[in-house]
Amino acid sequence: MKNYNVLHILELYHIYKGMDCQERRDFYQKKCDYYQFFVRLILILSGIASLSYLVSDYQLNGNTIMPTLIPRTSILIPLVLYILLEPKAKSYKTKAFLNYLFLNLIVFATIWSVYHLEIKTHFSEGATILNFIFLICCLSARPCFGLMGYGVFFAEILLSHQVNHYENLDVIISLNVPCCVGIMFVHCILNLGEFERYLTARKLQLALITDPLTTVYNRHRMNQLIRDNQIISDESQISLIMLDIDYFKAVNDTHGHYAGDQVLHFLGATLMQEIPKSGTVIRFGGEEFVIILPGYPAKQAYEQAEAIRQKVATSKESPWGFHISAGVVQYNGDFEKSLQAADHALYHAKESGRNRVFWDCEFQA
Repeated sequence: MKNYNVLHILELYHIYKGMDCQERRDFYQKKCDYYQFFVRLILILSGIASLSYLVSDYQLNGNTIMPTLIPRTSILIPLVLYILLEPKAKSYKTKAFLNYLFLNLIVFATIWSVYHLEIKTHFSEGATILNFIFLICCLSARPCFGLMGYGVFFAEILLSHQVNHYENLDVIISLNVPCCVGIMFVHCILNLGEFERYLTARKLQLALITDPLTTVYNRHRMNQLIRDNQIISDESQISLIMLDIDYFKAVNDTHGHYAGDQVLHFLGATLMQEIPKSGTVIRFGGEEFVIILPGYPAKQAYEQAEAIRQKVATSKESPWGFHISAGVVQYNGDFEKSLQAADHALYHAKESGRNRVFWDCEFQA
């Protein structure tokens, strides 16, 4: 079990603050997807359960529920709308908005009902109980959303005081402010705990699609790209480069497999440094690599491959002197055929003497 302490929490917060906007959106979307079913279920049950306060209304109003019947049952309309709209929402922001909107409509229905009660002092207990629902809502939302939800909650209390004239407003505020502070503190801690779970899941996912020796993607990632149709992008042109190490078997035979591993690691690091962020490097198998370059016409991809070839051949940081050959093709919409064409181009580079890049504008998939 993880040993949590202040330093560990601060470390998580530091990592969280270092994330870019896209990474944070991904984190909160996954957090919402994970908890939203539970949050939705509790909110629906809370809306239904709020009708049971008709019993206490009956007791407080002298054996009649008629004055509060409409205010209490008014929650049924938002409940039905929430049940219909929430499943259609995809964004975590939209779901959080619907969650807190429905929760504050429960608060509004409660305040409306209190207006018709003979004794209003018990609203302090009812308002405090609603904090438990705020605690549930925080599971699938950002802390700032919880803070905004509480802002609306206290605004409802203060504005309704102008009509309901709570005799114990000071008690209502003194009970709910500590609850708000405590729940928001718990919200932040739970958010960091969920963030650590997200980081762990991301590491595991990355490990499944990453080659540990070269640190580039493996064929699982390539299959994932094909399956999810991620090869196609908004870019008008995409090119493929297939390359491998010339005489790699001789490196293993002469210097041993450890030397071969060093060569593969060096090549993987070089490829990651040289290709643009939009590109993807995949260890296709053995000493073969595939590079996917969105937004690159074949001529530009050829120039990129040639630059990589020259750097590998002349680098003083190379663990052993080696060079590569590569084939370049334009992606034609069929990944398998494009890959076969790239392999054919690589074969032509090998047959032409190795340590070269082959591309022919007429030689396409």
